[in-house]
Amino acid sequence: MKADTVFFKGHLCFQKDWVGFDKIEPINVIIGRNNSGKSHLLDLIEALSQNKLSDRDWKLRCRGVLDEESLARSFRRDHLDGDLPGDWWQEHGVHFIDTEIIWETDSNGSCTEVFFPDDFVLESPYGEARISKIKEVVRNPTHHLNNTQFRRLLAERDIKSEPSEIALALGPEGTGASNIVRRFITTSNERFPRKVIQKELLQALNVIFGNDASFSEIQVQVHDDREAEGPQDHWEVYLGEDQKGLISLSKSGSGLKTILLVLLNLLVVPRIENREKSEYVFAFEELENNLHPALLRRLLRYLEDFALEERATIFLTTHSSTTLDVFGVSKHAQIIHVYHDGETAHTSTVSAPLDRLEVISKLGTKPSDLLQANGIIWVEGPSDRVYINRWIHLYSNGELREGRDYQCAFYGGSLLARVQFEPSDEETELTNLFQINPNIVVVCDGDRETEDTPLKCRVERIRVEVEKIKKITSAHIWITKAREIENYLPSSVLETALDLQSIPDPGQYESFFPRSESSSYLKERLNKKHIDKMDLAIVSTSHMTKENMADRFEWDDQIRTITETISSWNT
Repeated sequence: MKADTVFFKGHLCFQKDWVGFDKIEPINVIIGRNNSGKSHLLDLIEALSQNKLSDRDWKLRCRGVLDEESLARSFRRDHLDGDLPGDWWQEHGVHFIDTEIIWETDSNGSCTEVFFPDDFVLESPYGEARISKIKEVVRNPTHHLNNTQFRRLLAERDIKSEPSEIALALGPEGTGASNIVRRFITTSNERFPRKVIQKELLQALNVIFGNDASFSEIQVQVHDDREAEGPQDHWEVYLGEDQKGLISLSKSGSGLKTILLVLLNLLVVPRIENREKSEYVFAFEELENNLHPALLRRLLRYLEDFALEERATIFLTTHSSTTLDVFGVSKHAQIIHVYHDGETAHTSTVSAPLDRLEVISKLGTKPSDLLQANGIIWVEGPSDRVYINRWIHLYSNGELREGRDYQCAFYGGSLLARVQFEPSDEETELTNLFQINPNIVVVCDGDRETEDTPLKCRVERIRVEVEKIKKITSAHIWITKAREIENYLPSSVLETALDLQSIPDPGQYESFFPRSESSSYLKERLNKKHIDKMDLAIVSTSHMTKENMADRFEWDDQIRTITETISSWNT
């Protein structure tokens, strides 16, 4: 019998409430305050991986679907004797196939309760006898994590110099790391090629560090100076940068050591153990320790990409709001909140925005610490947001997402005259949007009727303000060279979206929507009196590609710049 979900109680701080996981995702984030029980929840995953649930004195609550093979072992085919009348399988067991049940076991592994769906009819007078057989079915459940390789990296970790050893093993606190790197770099054994360290691991290290550092090599050196202090004949890892030369890990920060230990677990241990990466469950505790939030974000994104590409499973324990920020919008991750009420620890799955706010409160985090987006794109209204999101998606190949990397906000068209983007504390009648977040992109319709039409006064003022703050923060303003944002829609997109044929592209200065009695693209070209802006945006964007948008005026340059600006906010 396979269990789809497993909850437990009776372990350390988890005494009174059922805690566990409704499902397992590629990324599973366990978030909570210090000493709330996050690490102890990983003990359940470790026991599942090692198939040792029955060895623990835990009570279990599981959910699964009764399958024919498991049922047939208790409701034996063609069996006619005992406390069930007739053929055990045909008259009893067959009725339970594909039924989802929940069952509970005591600390000895014996099933104590079985719960059926509300609409399931358990026929009497044989109900108790049937339940007795069901309890036999679920006595030793399996789980898809059974027999996977569980790897744990503790919150207290380090990489130290070590003597050379033939045996290679990486401990949960980092012991063995230097010896592993040494062996791969210096041995002639083909099982341990140096490219794993000096190419694969080095490349991953540079991806994570981004613009913060560029490492050119990884080497090891032995401490053999008999006059020097410290242990002799110990090997130490060195990283090289073009401008700095080789620097020993003992003179490097803890954040670098953390990332190296993560990469050794992900990339090198599977090579040592000659296993596929998909066979592993990696549990990393409090990766945020000694990591700058921007570097942590890149590490977390690397982990998500790794989990998806290698079909591995990753668990993270954290008290970092940055981790919640990164994975709160990921469809490949789930967030489990662990909290303690003074008597026992509890868990809950964080799904709705209100759940996230509760977690923020219980972590002791201020809204400004977490809920302020890394940057804001100010647009006129909802339809502009739809276009901008789609264009950023196209240009970043889906890497940048609203809600994680940036947030769109509306300034309301003509209301632009009532706002400012000035780094000033002076009181004015204008609402200062700069104070909400200094990382901004402002998108304004040019509203030009001809090439020589001057900008509106409010738009010109905002342009000057944004150009000024570029000196101190990552900011950009796009004032469309076309009349409005809809003028960038290619005719090919409009034809497909609106089921039309042989229409021209909107002109650069052509009025797209009717204005009083004047002509418009909508009326003259599309033969429509009215169309909802939001509806047009929604039906159009799904047909847009980078190729059919590329030659629409300055679209290509502007979206590239906006994408680069957002990337700078997140690095």
